[in-house]
This record gives sequence, C-alpha cells and structure tokens, in this order.
Amino acid sequence: MGTPVRAGTGAVRDRWPLSSPAVPRRLLALFASAPLALVALAGCGSEEQGDTPELVLERAGDDAEPPGDAPPPTFPNTATTNTVRVAGRDATEDAAGVAAAVFPATSESDRPDAVVLVDEDDWQGGVAASVLASDAIGAPILLTEGDELPAVTAGTLARLDPPGSAAAEDAQVIRIGDAVPRPEDRQDAVISGDDAFELAAEIDRFSAEAAGEPSENVVLASAEEAAFAMPAAAWAARSGDAVLFTEKDALPEATIAALEEHDRPDVYVLGPESVISKTVERELDDVAGEVRRIEGEDAVETAVEFARYDAGSFGWALLTPGHNFTFASTSRPLDAAVAATLATNGTFAPLLLTDDVSELPTALRSYFLDIQPGFEENPNRGVYNRVWILGDQATVSLAVQSEVDDLTELIAVQGEGAPPDDAPAPDAPDDGSSPSDRGPTFGDFADDPSLDGGSTDAVPPSDDGPIGPGGIPAPQGPGVPP
Repeated sequence: MGTPVRAGTGAVRDRWPLSSPAVPRRLLALFASAPLALVALAGCGSEEQGDTPELVLERAGDDAEPPGDAPPPTFPNTATTNTVRVAGRDATEDAAGVAAAVFPATSESDRPDAVVLVDEDDWQGGVAASVLASDAIGAPILLTEGDELPAVTAGTLARLDPPGSAAAEDAQVIRIGDAVPRPEDRQDAVISGDDAFELAAEIDRFSAEAAGEPSENVVLASAEEAAFAMPAAAWAARSGDAVLFTEKDALPEATIAALEEHDRPDVYVLGPESVISKTVERELDDVAGEVRRIEGEDAVETAVEFARYDAGSFGWALLTPGHNFTFASTSRPLDAAVAATLATNGTFAPLLLTDDVSELPTALRSYFLDIQPGFEENPNRGVYNRVWILGDQATVSLAVQSEVDDLTELIAVQGEGAPPDDAPAPDAPDDGSSPSDRGPTFGDFADDPSLDGGSTDAVPPSDDGPIGPGGIPAPQGPGVPP
C-alpha cells in the first residue's frame, strides 16, 4: 500500500419552430470492444407522444468480469452525426465512460499521470476538485461509493494504471476527503477539510502548489444550490482557475482566507442574487480585485451565459460555431466533475445543462440556434459543433438527443444581403458598357478559378473564413478552443 501524502485538514428567444423527432435520423450504435448489445427500437410512447420508439441498450454480462483491457460498459455507445452519448445509469458510470474515451490507455502516452477519486455524494468536492483536471496535473475524476470502490471505478483505475504525477508528489491517486477509500498498491495523496468551504480551500492550495502559483481568477459558487455551481467545474478544468464556495448571505471564513492567498484575484460570482446575494458581493470588496456576476434566471440559463461570457482572460466566449460542448442534467450534480475531463484534453467543452428529461429547454435551443454551423456554397469549408451527452435515456431522452443533433448540424445558409434563390437577375446597366468593362463578378470567380488563385467557390475567398447562419465569421476546424 502506498504512503499517503496529506494536503491539510440572458435573454432567450426562439427563432423558428422546430420538430423533435423521436429517434435521430442518423443514429449509430458504436460497439467497438464495449460489452454492449443493441436490442431493439421498442414502442413505448405515451398518448401525447404517440408510439415513440426507444433505443434499448443491453449491457451484456454486467455481473461478469470483463477482460482486463476492455473499456467499461458505459464507454460512449450511442451517437448521431453531431452527438455522442455516455449512457451511464449514474454519474459513477458516466465518469468511467468519459475517462475511457479520453484516455484509451493503450500506451504510456495516452494514460493520465494521476486519477482523482471523489465520493458519489460529495458534489461540492467534485466541482472544486475539477481544477485538478487542468494542465498542471491533468487528472480525470472517478467516483467512489462510501468506503468502497465500485467495480466500474476499480476496473477503470486498473486499466488507466496512472504512473504518478510529479506535480502531485508522484501521487497516482488523489483522494478528495479522508472517507474516500485508498486503492491498494497505489501512491496516493489526500485532500481533506471539515466542510465544503474548507475542502475547496485545501483543493485550491493543492492546485496552486502543483501549478506553481495561485490562479489570477476565482469562481465563487453556491455550496447550497448544486445546479448553479455545476458549470464552474468545466471552466476550472479548462483554465486552472480555482472554485471556492459561499453561503447565500455570508462569505465563509475558509473562503475569505483562501481568497487572501490569491492576493486580490478577480472573482466571478456564479448565479443570480437569489442564489448568492449582494451581501456576499460587498464582503468580497475587501479581498478581491474586480467582482463580476455571471447569471441567468435559472441554472440552465446561467450555464448558457457562462458559455457566452467573455472577459478577456476569463470566459468561454463561445459566440460562433466550431466547438465542443458537454450536456448534462441538473439531476446529476456529480456529472459536473465528469464534464471536467471533457473541458481539457483537446476537447475544451463548456458544460451546458438541462432540467427536463424529455424536452430541450428554450434557453438551450436558442443558444444552439445562435451558434449553428453554416456554409454558403462549399460545405468543405464549414466548421462543426459536437455535443457530448452524459447519462442514459432516463436522464436525457433520445428525443432530446435528436433535437440537439439537428440544432448542431452543418446547414446551407444564405449570405447576408444575398438575394433569394428565386430572385430575378438584376437588369444590366443601360450605359453601353460590356461585362468585360465592368470587371469580374462573383459568377466570374466561379467560372474562372484563375481570377481568385484557383478557388472554385462561388464567392471570392475571404480572410474571415467560414460563417455561421447569421453571417458571423467562425473559427476553423472542429472543436476549436477559444
């Protein structure tokens, strides 16, 4: 058994109506080596929905021992053109599935240096520990159950076989809390605190030591409203910024002490005043630099506003197409920690939330419409969005997955100011000039590639690159980080 290393005790809108097909048109079953069997599309609809087919995935041999090199039974198994689902029955299975997808562990180069273990009931610990998934340590988060390692967690840890992180004093496993079980034959570190506020502060200190300095920015989240705190996890993993907790009307002493160690960081309050009050904002004046608030009317809108938010060095600033996203339910707060692994490691996905199993919230539909990829003439120049969905169909329905797929599809659009397809051709000017006298037109570029250096697009190439449906220039390549 290894020796423990102890680290201390917006406005939303609908632009047009959408249909929500019950089953994605391009549904794919991804079997790979995962022990899954596609059973049936069974009719199980309600009277309101009609005979809605349900995709049934059967786990073959849940009680059987899988091969040592097999991914967990929740390895991403259901996909559409633009979505991938990790169909865990709980956050523990989601965590194992995401870790398996991000770290195939086929060689030394594609396994993590360390793994973080968090209890399945400790959502505050999971959100705060998400910073340990950032570049300094890069550890995925797996979940435990009381004083035991669930089989899916133990199997995933054995397969990942982390060698130890130099930034974490060679720890292979970082346990969040004394009660989290210590795996055998693993060098481990433990981060503990008497409550959620102290634990987050100790995680912050551990992360700062690994990174070499405290973060310049801090996210202040509610310790009482899990759904509003969830989006902080992905940003902490993406940026290395600390997540600290507060009560609604009082800033805890442990949080004040941690902020003082940052030397007046900029603090971003996550959620409306009904979750974190103005009183807390005033208390921050003594220990923070700039204090800003990211908020929506509910947790779903707050997550969307965070994805849009841009304050220079802070915020996802995702206002154009060409990005990855993670999509989870507010009913599973620990999926926030799962999403942390997808917020770094080349994916850079912010966490979006839903509070409805069977319908896509209006705020999400509006946001997906705003950033839906589009092209004018040549789809090869388009960019793509990709959405990772966490949870089985009891958490996010197949109908919602289908609608998300439609809203992220690359579509043909018309350039801003362009005439409709059926508009008559403009009359030639009555000045006696010939086409050659007037210079090349857009049509000439399409007919004669030599005019634009070889492009065969119907419009001259632009330095702005591809565009979204609203004519907004978009970044190049799928999943481009901000």
